[in-house]
Amino acid sequence: MILLYLISLFIAPQLWIEPFVGLRVDLFIYPLWMLVLLTNGKFNDIFRLNKQDLMFLFFIGWVILSSVFNTENASTTTIIFEYVKWFFLYRMVSLTIEGDEAFIKTVHKMIFIIFIIAIEAIQHKYFSPDGIGWAGQTLGWVDQSVIDAGGTGRTRWINIFDGPGVFVVMFTLILPFLLQFQDKVFSLKIRFFSLFLIIPVLLAIWTTGSRGGFLATLAIFALYGLTRMNISTTRAIKIGALLSMVYMLAPSYLTSTHDAENSAQHRVDMWMEGIEMVQQNPLFGIGSGNFAEYTGLLIAHNSAIEIMGETGFPGLFFWVANLYLAFKTIFIAIKNTSNNRVKSYYKGLAICIAGYIVNSMFVTLEYETLYFILAMARSFDKDNELEFTQTDVKRVLFIVIGFFIALRIFVKLYY
Repeated sequence: MILLYLISLFIAPQLWIEPFVGLRVDLFIYPLWMLVLLTNGKFNDIFRLNKQDLMFLFFIGWVILSSVFNTENASTTTIIFEYVKWFFLYRMVSLTIEGDEAFIKTVHKMIFIIFIIAIEAIQHKYFSPDGIGWAGQTLGWVDQSVIDAGGTGRTRWINIFDGPGVFVVMFTLILPFLLQFQDKVFSLKIRFFSLFLIIPVLLAIWTTGSRGGFLATLAIFALYGLTRMNISTTRAIKIGALLSMVYMLAPSYLTSTHDAENSAQHRVDMWMEGIEMVQQNPLFGIGSGNFAEYTGLLIAHNSAIEIMGETGFPGLFFWVANLYLAFKTIFIAIKNTSNNRVKSYYKGLAICIAGYIVNSMFVTLEYETLYFILAMARSFDKDNELEFTQTDVKRVLFIVIGFFIALRIFVKLYY
């Protein structure tokens, strides 16, 4: 079922390949998946919840409350429905992944499917005379200076990946796992093969021209380096400086915070609007789906800011807590396993989620992709033993408050 779901999510044949065009895959896959769980005697386990599940449900509940205490718009009901659907997806994935080998197979399936789309991105960017991709999509927006220099647009895909900033997420999802294959625990053959795969994936990332994707890629390499080496604070600072230099050498359309089309400036404008929203109503925000209506221009282009502005500080707390507990589950799993091969995959998932978070700082990424990878982490806690202690609560509060303060400082310095 996971393979079928991943095909429908990433390749999305229901949108461009006959005879599948127009097929409502969610109305087909979800009931079938639940039937499989029922047949295997696991359906009731959907409602056996651990602390991570509860944070997800509390977040959904707060989304609903924020909508009740604010003016609803046409998208509010859709957003609530999507979150409920994603919760069932999240639980079905976590129940379907039984044990380490099932988890590893899920990673392999994700790599295989996304790599196909990486090939599509390269072909679309460099080998499509008419600029049309496999699914009939055109290249995306790019700064005029790139066009003037003889360049072309940025690659994008279809469905939720129809923008370059979202499309790049596909490739940063699998990059951490490909890097983990360089660990000494894997054979020389596997390490060589992973290098063969990494190069096209990096090229696919480049074709998107995404600032967030570029920074996420640097973060992924940095985090992988930290898992491979015993790095001191001094060395970490030196590596950070080196990565900053590499970023500075990238094309201006990737690094500039000011551009002719005001793309970067508009983002910061929206971040400032998000601050205003939560200051007006710290408890419930302005209500889910109301961000663009409030600004009259754009959404936040930042998942955390959009959630904070629309659902208030409690909504952001539950959202961050869900992410925090996913990391905690992974770190516990790493600590409890003596199998270095499995441990390497666990580390890959932690870096994968971290890369997703970096990406989400530059584009709103509240999609099912996030809850799929969180479900992969949830699958490690089969006995529902995960705890959310007072120390954990304090840490999440520190993250939420620290994020808000850092955001205010950045916006103030920017202007």
